[in-house]
Amino acid sequence: MNYRILYWRERFCDFRKSSSQRVNGIPAKKNDDFALVSSVDREGAVGFDRAPQGRVAINALISSCYFIYIDGRLQPPSSRKLGYMPLFIFRDKDKQFKKAVSAHGEYEKNYKKYKVLSRHREAERPVPTILTKFLFDGELPMDKEVYEFLIGACHYVAVAKISGEYGFGAFDVFSDDLEFFFDEFRLFAGDAAEWVAVEKASDLIVF
Repeated sequence: MNYRILYWRERFCDFRKSSSQRVNGIPAKKNDDFALVSSVDREGAVGFDRAPQGRVAINALISSCYFIYIDGRLQPPSSRKLGYMPLFIFRDKDKQFKKAVSAHGEYEKNYKKYKVLSRHREAERPVPTILTKFLFDGELPMDKEVYEFLIGACHYVAVAKISGEYGFGAFDVFSDDLEFFFDEFRLFAGDAAEWVAVEKASDLIVF
C-alpha cells in the first residue's frame, strides 16, 4: 500500500460534536450519515498530495461531481485537474442535480432579461430556484430547504476542510447513506490505498 485513507464516520448527532462550525450548523437529521476523510503517506505525512495516487483519487472524485469553482461559479463534472479541493462538490443522483443546474441556468438568463426590461417598463421578477438561493448565499450553515434538496438530488455532498490541520484534499462528506460514496471513492483510490477507520476526528491529524 502506498498511502492510507483515514475516515471518521458517524451519525450526524455524534459527528456534529467534533465538527467545524460550518458543518455543525447543517439542519441534518440525527441519523444522517457523515464522514471526515483525509490521507497520510507511508511516513505519516498528512494530505492527499503526499502520494501521487492520493492526488489521482482526489482528482477522480472531483471530476465525477459538480463543484463550485474558485470564482464562486458552479462547474459541471470535468476532467480538468485542480490544485485544490473545491469548497463544495455535488455528486448527481439520477440527473436530479443536473436538472436543478439547468433550472438555475434558466433563472440566470431570465434575471438578465428582467434587469434590462425593468429599466424601461414594469417587468415580472423571476423566482430563484433552491439551488440559486444556495449559490447566491454561498455559505453554510444552509437552511432546511436547501439541505433536503441536496440530500434528495445528490448521492453525496463533500465540503472541503479549509483550516489545514487535516492536510491537502481533506473533506467532510454527507448523505442519508454514504455507502455509494465509499464504494465509488474506493474505486477511485484503487489498490494503492489502505483504508483505515478511526474512532475520533483528532486521529486523522496524527496517526
